[in-house]
Amino acid sequence: MKNIKQLTLVALFGVLYFAQVAGAVIEKEDTTRFSERVAISPYAQAVPNDSYTFIGISHPSLDTALTQIGVVLEAVGMGTASGTQSSRSAVFTVDAGETHRIFIVNASHSSINDQNSSFTDSRTHLITTSNSAQFGSVRVTTVTKFPTTSTVVATKDKFANLGQLSMWGIVFVEASSVGFAMEFIGDMADSTVGGNIKFLKHNLDPTDATGTRTIQPPGRGIN
Repeated sequence: MKNIKQLTLVALFGVLYFAQVAGAVIEKEDTTRFSERVAISPYAQAVPNDSYTFIGISHPSLDTALTQIGVVLEAVGMGTASGTQSSRSAVFTVDAGETHRIFIVNASHSSINDQNSSFTDSRTHLITTSNSAQFGSVRVTTVTKFPTTSTVVATKDKFANLGQLSMWGIVFVEASSVGFAMEFIGDMADSTVGGNIKFLKHNLDPTDATGTRTIQPPGRGIN
């Protein structure tokens, strides 16, 4: 009887643990060594009555892409209105053919805010910074922790990593209606790996000697 009670307690603790993991809230972009999960842009800013940062993330429906890709975008090194980790991040899912808009903007901005219906739809995300000059960078990761693991859809390998998405952005100066473009390193527009590269003893062939897929080859959009 004692052993049964102990086993019951262990089982209950296990259920509670997995329930906590399953219900965990993503508060920031993930720390990862998988380059397929990460894209960065080295500079962003939000200055009251001066400038803000705009980012667009599109799912162009590549043949190797899953139809839904989860993304976490964080404004690194910038103070936010509420001062929490989660307030520096936007977490969302990009469906095939969609474009999501992200604005990194001071909380006091007169028009880009959650009271304006133009910025409250499901594909628009506001990261509101403190009402002082804020300077930092942007880091994006996928929600999936397994970027090189494919999902087979109608015999085709599909992936949910950042090589399947296109990103662009601008630091926009309102007074002059100009700005400068942001470069994202790690999305589908990043440089294609070239040259005569040997990959797993097969020239860019992502299979082992038995024909079993092991890992995707490098390159733009994994195509």
